[in-house]
Amino acid sequence: MNVMLVHYRVGENDGVSLEMEKWRNVLQQMGHRVAYLAGSLGREEGYIVPSIRYYHPENARIHTLAFESPDLPEKEFIELFSSYKEAIKNELMPVLNDFKADLLIVNNMWSLAYNLAAGVALAEVLNLLNLKAIAHHHDFYWERDRYSHPRYHFVREILDTYFPPDDPRIKHVVINLLAKNELKKRKGVDAKVIPNVFDFDQLPWTIDDFNSELREKMRISENDIVFLQATRIVRRKAIELSLEFLAAFQQRCLKKLTGKAIYNGRKITTESKAVLLLAGQPEDPEYLDELKKLGEKLKVNIVEAFNFISARRSHLPKRYSLWDAYAISDVVMYPSILEGWGNQFIEGIFSKRPMVVFEYPVFVSDILPMGFWFISLGREYRNVDGFVRINPEVINRALDELCEALADISETPKRLEANFLIGKKRLSLTYLKELIEELME
Repeated sequence: MNVMLVHYRVGENDGVSLEMEKWRNVLQQMGHRVAYLAGSLGREEGYIVPSIRYYHPENARIHTLAFESPDLPEKEFIELFSSYKEAIKNELMPVLNDFKADLLIVNNMWSLAYNLAAGVALAEVLNLLNLKAIAHHHDFYWERDRYSHPRYHFVREILDTYFPPDDPRIKHVVINLLAKNELKKRKGVDAKVIPNVFDFDQLPWTIDDFNSELREKMRISENDIVFLQATRIVRRKAIELSLEFLAAFQQRCLKKLTGKAIYNGRKITTESKAVLLLAGQPEDPEYLDELKKLGEKLKVNIVEAFNFISARRSHLPKRYSLWDAYAISDVVMYPSILEGWGNQFIEGIFSKRPMVVFEYPVFVSDILPMGFWFISLGREYRNVDGFVRINPEVINRALDELCEALADISETPKRLEANFLIGKKRLSLTYLKELIEELME
């Protein structure tokens, strides 16, 4: 079967791009001919449809009119929308015919409403060419405030009809149970849950010739305890909780560990520091500045590792992968208050590091029942002066648990290995293959 994976962009380090790459690899293993179709390809090969690229000016204008400032009369807005939609269709048709596509796997373009015209164009092309599709919904428009108040009646009709389309030729996939239930409630559409997965058969992330000087390059001692914040730097990741946690760790735990070796053999000395390693891209520079000021106030050591890290390793200039950041770290912080799934949690499981986790809703509904061991920051928070806060008693309880786990060179490695085995069984590419085979029956 000729399968096209469709999105605004591929070949980047965002969650959708990474998940599409896993689907492509599994589909190819199943014997299908697979290609990307996107507005931009990044590091990948495939078919480019420029009209759907992520930052297309025509879409930006329509998006602003539709959800922010309706500066055009509705009739003129519809004309503008229709013109752009037809331009997209005119680019899509020859590409789909050239590839002789049998199945489209459409990622987020029928759910997030980022590009309304692209969603409608895809549905119309599907009908014209009598194609089948899998609509892979990672995020929905009703989850984002920016889409909550359409400025035109026409836009509301588009959202009702095409996001997502209810078409017998389209099978729907969501990444968690909450999304499945909400889609059924709002649209009457049934969907299959296929979680984000990970390649548990790859080589472990270890110190090697390429990354052996990474700690030194970032002025981190071999005796320092590195807490990895692997997420992108945006507000819903609640990175301020990591800073609060490290500040308390330095006061309550670091001295207790002095003179000991922790679970992975690292020796803690009187010179050891706790370091927060920021490895994800700073997509909100204002938020990053606020975090740095908070770090100074709390006397927490922050290292901006994102300046050295790319999607993949490279030599000129030398760039490390995110996996190298895991290799030099001792603890993984995951304080996000909202996630569609939990990619950094799965990465932490693979890396066999203790994880400190805020139990966001999807974690509770989909991941918690799998039985992983982790250190909990609870499920309750409040917003104070633009920052997420949790009860200090919860932080102290988590700190005591982590301190004990770091020092337990017998039980902690066993717990981390047990986590790995659960992940390999429930969240691997092999499991994804089983789910896709069921979906394509």
